[in-house]
Amino acid sequence: AYILLLLAGTALPAGAQNSIDRMVKKYSSAGQSIFTSAVERDPSTRAVIKVVNTLKSKNMNVYPFKQAFEKEAQTADSQLTVSKDKTTLILTTESQGHPRIYMLRYDPENHMDVEVTIIVNFKKQPKNSKQ
Repeated sequence: AYILLLLAGTALPAGAQNSIDRMVKKYSSAGQSIFTSAVERDPSTRAVIKVVNTLKSKNMNVYPFKQAFEKEAQTADSQLTVSKDKTTLILTTESQGHPRIYMLRYDPENHMDVEVTIIVNFKKQPKNSKQ
């Protein structure tokens, strides 16, 4: 069971992936981007609590990502923030009982300066608790 939990924390099953997950995976191997992945674990059980994946590039076109975010926003909670130097689109959804947050940040003047962050929370949510 421990090995399955470890694998679930590092690579989500294909069924749980949406178009944003697939795009980040595809572009993370491109030479013009920087991909980082951080895993937070429970110190006592070593169980995965949270996974944060970030893809950044100053040479990646934002349009395919905007399209994917707009498509996924149809089935997720979304929030758009626009300032003069950054546009941020945040999607909140749940997959297989795990809350997921997707964030797209880009420079509205330079559509090649893109950052995509995906946060998956694996912490067990208490049932019937009001917190």
